[in-house]
Amino acid sequence: MALTPNKQEPPMNCHLIPHHLHRTTRHLKTLAVLAGGLFTCCTGNVFSHGSISDPVSRAYRIFQENPESPKSAVSAAAIATAGTQAFYDWHEISRMVPEYDPESIAAYRAIIPDGQLAGAGRAKYAGLDLVREDWPATAVNPGLYPVVFDAWAPHDPSYFLAFITHEGWRPDQPLRWDDLEPLPGAQQVVRDDHYYRFTVDFPQRTGHHVLYVIWQRIDPAGEVFFSASDIDFGDGNGNGNGNPDNKPPFKDLRVEVDFSIQSDWSSGFNAEVQITNLADHPINSWELEFEIEQEISSFWNAELVSHEGNHYTVRHAGWNQSIPAGGSVIFGFSATPGNLETINPSHLSLNGISLDTHAHADPQHTFLLNVSAIRLASGAIDRLNLSFPASSGNSYVIEESADLITWEPRESGIPGEDGTIEREYPAAGSMTRFFRARQEHQ
Repeated sequence: MALTPNKQEPPMNCHLIPHHLHRTTRHLKTLAVLAGGLFTCCTGNVFSHGSISDPVSRAYRIFQENPESPKSAVSAAAIATAGTQAFYDWHEISRMVPEYDPESIAAYRAIIPDGQLAGAGRAKYAGLDLVREDWPATAVNPGLYPVVFDAWAPHDPSYFLAFITHEGWRPDQPLRWDDLEPLPGAQQVVRDDHYYRFTVDFPQRTGHHVLYVIWQRIDPAGEVFFSASDIDFGDGNGNGNGNPDNKPPFKDLRVEVDFSIQSDWSSGFNAEVQITNLADHPINSWELEFEIEQEISSFWNAELVSHEGNHYTVRHAGWNQSIPAGGSVIFGFSATPGNLETINPSHLSLNGISLDTHAHADPQHTFLLNVSAIRLASGAIDRLNLSFPASSGNSYVIEESADLITWEPRESGIPGEDGTIEREYPAAGSMTRFFRARQEHQ
């Protein structure tokens, strides 16, 4: 929606919907679009997000491995190149391509150089373009393969394009556009809640290859997402599909973890933690890591594995080790001090997979970034007012961009208090500017 402001129009608010506000949520993301002579308001689902979860993409795998403590050498190298934020934003490997054409990739080739396909030509994601032979690969075979795209924020209408590297390509070579061959099947995509599913027909291949997927939104902005997944065909006959020690050791993980206070007597409190399995397959054994400011003295329905500082690792008690699809387990703990309104855990991971920021949009919970403009008598915008809700114990950053690709902090380290953060910034003439506010990583 776009409106040309005049001095008779009242200030406009943008109501933006982020992802689910459970305790797994550590990274709030909203977006408002402002221009000097044009005032544009975007609802939360205008900017969609996502990446391939099966076979898992490079960015998504590093996120699940935990950007703060990578376990593999290639993940550490990618993070050293691009920083951790790129992999918390695993679902934002995107460009704006309004000249898209379903029958051609020419518009993408024009803006993404050879050797930079995995990172979409963006410096933020340059770590994904490292030429290495140790990228973990999902074992596959020639023939039909069900691909799953995790749409962190789905959008329709849209379409998918899928490609595979040709037989002569090797992982010690940069990934180039001419290395890709189209794969049939992506046109028959099916929307499944926050997932898109389609089946590709892998041709005869041997060894390590790359599945490259493009998700193009059909709208004037032309936002498009790119995903590179490493796959291993072994000998091409179903044998030797990669080194078992060099494969992603996890399925897609869809969980909600909710911390709640059950009783509080000022000097201490009892709390419960509910882990809900949102996936379509069971979790057969679980181990949860988290950090909390309070001192925990005891657990029930869970076993304490380790405790270092304010970092705790707990696992199932044996009888509750399985979480069925759609089911939950609950364990509890006692801690001090009390007199709390809420619990604010951080650095959560389940079975070694980081849960921070991986939650889907829930329209019942709205995070508002309110934007209003102060206009001169001529109707031109003079100053911009931004406000958004915040909570105590968290810090926030306001970022600014001219192209939705490169984001620079406008103001960081903003302390959160239970209430509203308000800021006023001068307009910048006719220059288009984009703003977003998010919670900083602890």
